[in-house]
Amino acid sequence: MNFRGFGIAILAIALCATVNAQARNEDWVGIWHANAGGQPTGALTLATDTGVLGGTVVLDIICCEGETPHVIASDPHVLINPQVAGNMLTFQVKMRRPNGGSVDASFEVKRTAADKATIHCTTCGSDAPVVELVKGL
Repeated sequence: MNFRGFGIAILAIALCATVNAQARNEDWVGIWHANAGGQPTGALTLATDTGVLGGTVVLDIICCEGETPHVIASDPHVLINPQVAGNMLTFQVKMRRPNGGSVDASFEVKRTAADKATIHCTTCGSDAPVVELVKGL
């Protein structure tokens, strides 16, 4: 194979890899609704409008004191560095601290079916819940 043929082969392989990565990202596109114990607890919204996977996550704060659990606040975040590998999506968000600072929190979303997944903050402590996500229509 000459140098030109080798270059064309490399370009074709790169193009196929890009198409496959985009197809996997497209499978994630949509609105994923979080649910914990029958209580809506936020949403993960994913899109590829810019040509790469991006989106937002809304984390709801639930109050359980003395009554039926209910949402008392919602905390929206832009996804930082979303990456898809197989059935796993990882990303980070900047979370505000009560003292005014911020911390990077890392999340894993594991696909369990075409329209179901779980989300877990891997840096939020050992008591951070694993929450079910269902992809909306």
